[in-house]
Amino acid sequence: MKFLNTIALIGLAIVGSKAMRDISSKELVKDIKIGWNLGNTLDAHCLEFLDYSEDQTASETCWLNPRATQELFDKLSEVGFNTFRIPTTWTGHFGEGPEYKIDDAWMKRVHEVVQYAINTGGYAILNVHHEDWNYAFADNLASAEVILEALWKQIAAEFEEFDEHLIFEGMNEPRKVNTDVEWNGGDEEGWEFVNEMNDLFMKTVRASGGNNKLRHLMIPTYAAALNEHTLEAYKYPNNDDKVIVSVHSYTPYNFALATDDTAVSVFNNTQPIEWAMNNINTYFRSKDIPVIIGEFGAMSRNNDEDRMRWAELFVSSAKSMGVPCVLWDNGVFEGDGERFGIIDRSELTITYPLYLKGLMAGIGKNINISDFETTPSTPTTTIPAIIETPTIDTPVNPPVIETPPVIDTPVNPPVIDNATNNEDYLSCAKDDYQCKSKKSEECYKKVSECWNSQQDQSACISLGNTCSKIWN
Repeated sequence: MKFLNTIALIGLAIVGSKAMRDISSKELVKDIKIGWNLGNTLDAHCLEFLDYSEDQTASETCWLNPRATQELFDKLSEVGFNTFRIPTTWTGHFGEGPEYKIDDAWMKRVHEVVQYAINTGGYAILNVHHEDWNYAFADNLASAEVILEALWKQIAAEFEEFDEHLIFEGMNEPRKVNTDVEWNGGDEEGWEFVNEMNDLFMKTVRASGGNNKLRHLMIPTYAAALNEHTLEAYKYPNNDDKVIVSVHSYTPYNFALATDDTAVSVFNNTQPIEWAMNNINTYFRSKDIPVIIGEFGAMSRNNDEDRMRWAELFVSSAKSMGVPCVLWDNGVFEGDGERFGIIDRSELTITYPLYLKGLMAGIGKNINISDFETTPSTPTTTIPAIIETPTIDTPVNPPVIETPPVIDTPVNPPVIDNATNNEDYLSCAKDDYQCKSKKSEECYKKVSECWNSQQDQSACISLGNTCSKIWN
């Protein structure tokens, strides 16, 4: 029966792709209950140790998450999510100017994953994520505009037949990287850059064919931040009713996102949430402007009950204003970094049922956590030292961004035995996801050791390419 339902949904998606409801974004967001981010997957980028020319789609698994599947989206839909944000990094997947042609294999894979989301009967949000060509500096604007226009012309053309269930988001957290104002709300230079890029994005999509003249578009504030001066400088169009404000919120910062000694595991401070919601209401909802919180979340600190209470308050507060939220999930469960995973993507099990209960309670949906209490092997997805994962929010109390410690070259660098770069990493059975997860983590750890030991780059690249084939 489930198989037949999936086939029926696919058929509806194909048949309905040419029919698009002409409704405002204010109406559209009413259909969005709660969303989930496919984090650290299509947005993963490993140009430093993957040979993209060998396999354009290998980057999908280079941050240790498995390839996205229809079954993953079906499971998430089953537990209550009806919107799926698909962060996508295009750098490394397009050619030189002036065409900036997107690689066919990469576009095909992105299309496939978007279709997974659409097949659930829910919504998909496709964006431009983790790019380094759109840093918000005045002297970078002209070149950034050329690339943004070229990419969105191609993306819009690829998806022009999709109906209103596909939303485009122009940029992710555009900001002045490595400056004092990167996460502090920005300045006039940064605000103007973001406003100009948002305007070009909207014009580019609207000028393309198919259903894109009616496409719902999300445009971010500077860094997707909620600071008062950031919102005051933000320009929302007054002649397009199919535009949604895109913001992010990981608050209270010390509870939700901090990884230093300021981090706390107990949720007992509601004021930062009140501040964020008040700013959304003051600058947008009181003016009847639609908003989606495209990223939010609180990382795991072995504090499931506190996260459950936090999630219910956060989501219900946003819902009371008609603002849907999209949970950040990077697939990470262990380590010292940002542990935002909620679902084991290999086993398709909910790792934190209490957290899910709080999220769903926030939208008025009651779930029985016993339905999700299983005893699968503990997920072990962590991010190797070589992989950089960006800070993902404008915190209420921004952290001091410290320079990472320099890794000394060992006196006797470890030798990467040729035996580690062989078919042993590819020995797992096709559907043995536990084996693949273990092999993938071991393989990329060895890649990290290879680069840190300053060995011959070709050996590290070769090993990285082997790692990328584990999930094929």
